[in-house]
Amino acid sequence: MTTEELLNAIGNIDEDLVTEVAQPETAKVVSIENHRKNRKKKWGKVIAGAVAAAAAFVILLPNLSMSVAHAWEKLPVLSTIVKVVVWRDYHVEEGRYEADVSVPKVTVEPEDGADEAVKEQLKQSADQINASVKEMTDQIIAEFEAGLENDPEMYGADSIHVGHEVVTDNDRYFSMKVWVLEVMGSGYEQDHYYTIDRSTGKILTLADLFADDSYIETISEEIKRQMAEQMAADENVYYWLNDQDVPEWNFKQIPEDQSFYISNDGTLVICFNEGDVAPMYMGCVSFEMPKTIWQAK
Repeated sequence: MTTEELLNAIGNIDEDLVTEVAQPETAKVVSIENHRKNRKKKWGKVIAGAVAAAAAFVILLPNLSMSVAHAWEKLPVLSTIVKVVVWRDYHVEEGRYEADVSVPKVTVEPEDGADEAVKEQLKQSADQINASVKEMTDQIIAEFEAGLENDPEMYGADSIHVGHEVVTDNDRYFSMKVWVLEVMGSGYEQDHYYTIDRSTGKILTLADLFADDSYIETISEEIKRQMAEQMAADENVYYWLNDQDVPEWNFKQIPEDQSFYISNDGTLVICFNEGDVAPMYMGCVSFEMPKTIWQAK
């Protein structure tokens, strides 16, 4: 929630209620009109009264207005901070060989008041993500270096790029994308997503969001619907859906380990790499699921 939205919610509260909350029995209330008439009064008394009123206002305001109470629920709370740092930079430029690999590392910084069990689970999740990213990037770099070694005359060409992006960072979820782009004549991009539930500290799988495996068919049918809708609206958009020429490529359903992330506004987003469900020119594609299928509570 933005500061403007919060202030608007506050502005909708009845002024009599605000006045009542802001007046402890022993406090002297200075109205706006009287304040204008008494500009020479000492500012110390005014500030002291304002601080007392603000304290009472903050404590009681959520009980006076449902809209403000809802806004208060969205404000940040004490938790364990999850951050991403770059722990390895790998750069090579030799002939037509180029590598620019930035390897991210998830770190956990506990704040006062953080739940110890969740904090420990977060550390384990961070270690698991870091191990996965390291294994992936080590393999990419090893393959790149093998190509260099086997091409001493530099007749070939290879270009690899690895980077990351924090796509979600709110009170409930943390999602990071690690993208890999390899160019050997034509480009090929892969996106890898990692999502942590900050309330438990665990890495989420798609199955964790649903009570049973019926989500596979539900999500798959929604993706097919969106594919057909997009193709009907734009002739440049194409998915392998009911294609008679390459029926073996047609999208049927998502796997159990389907890639996904949860956006900052709580929307479930299903993600596919280049060539998974569409021709390469479409790049990496994603589909936002409607609230009727899943929405962050």
